[in-house]
Amino acid sequence: MTRLGKSLGQRESGAEATALQTLTRRTQALDPREAFGVRSLQRRCSCYRDISAFTIIELMIAISIFMMILVSIYSVWSGILKASQAARSAADSAQRARISMRAIEDALTTAQMFTANMPPQSKKPYYSFLADMSGDFGSLSFVAHLPATFPGVGRFGDQIVRRVTFRCVPGKDNTMDLVMEQGPMLMAVEEGYEPYSLVLAKDVQMFGFEFWGRPDPIRKPNADPEWLDHWDSTNSLPILVRVGLGLGKTDKKGDAQDLVVKVVALPARAVAPEWQNPMGAAAFGGGGLPGQQGGKPQ
Repeated sequence: MTRLGKSLGQRESGAEATALQTLTRRTQALDPREAFGVRSLQRRCSCYRDISAFTIIELMIAISIFMMILVSIYSVWSGILKASQAARSAADSAQRARISMRAIEDALTTAQMFTANMPPQSKKPYYSFLADMSGDFGSLSFVAHLPATFPGVGRFGDQIVRRVTFRCVPGKDNTMDLVMEQGPMLMAVEEGYEPYSLVLAKDVQMFGFEFWGRPDPIRKPNADPEWLDHWDSTNSLPILVRVGLGLGKTDKKGDAQDLVVKVVALPARAVAPEWQNPMGAAAFGGGGLPGQQGGKPQ
């Protein structure tokens, strides 16, 4: 039995060894796969860890650079807009200065005066030439036979002989506007009459006149003409009128961006009363002058 037991023990130990070897081989066969899977997972995780990403500091720097670019674009665009507005304003100012000067020139070249329709021959000064340079801005008022192209000429129909006034009035933003007023000659001298007004130019910095003529053409008709900064003779017309118009503000106070100066020659002269009254009209009781009967003042 002892031998039998020993042989059985040897068999059992051999079977165990064989099973152990088989298990070891299986384990060894499985381990490389498991090890490969683990290593592949490790490699995947390492790949995910190697992927780059933005930090909060990098995002803030990128946003700051983007904002700087936007500010630069806005500053350039605003500069372009300001430059275009300044250029447009300068062009508009120059155009308004030309239109205003053209209107003044057209009115002066068609000025009329009949002294028989003025004091002392008449009660009302229908044809008086009024020039005021006492303030910072001048004013000019006279009667003219306006041309068909004159602004607002069609407003009063056939009454094209009108009193025209050029003067400056306060405008918006503490600026001065050059205004042209006109109305029929007979209605303009009436109290309470409101003439038709039109703004010719805005932001006026200077508006004045000088007159070439005799200082006192009524009392001293033979005196030499000269340039005068005022015109006191309302019953006569000057020979030349120098008109100065400045528009637009500058950095220096009192200066204008656009300054237009023009000398206008008045072709008309004041018609004397004896030239208006035809010879013999009073004797027949007809003709005469407006406001008179038989050639004699009423």
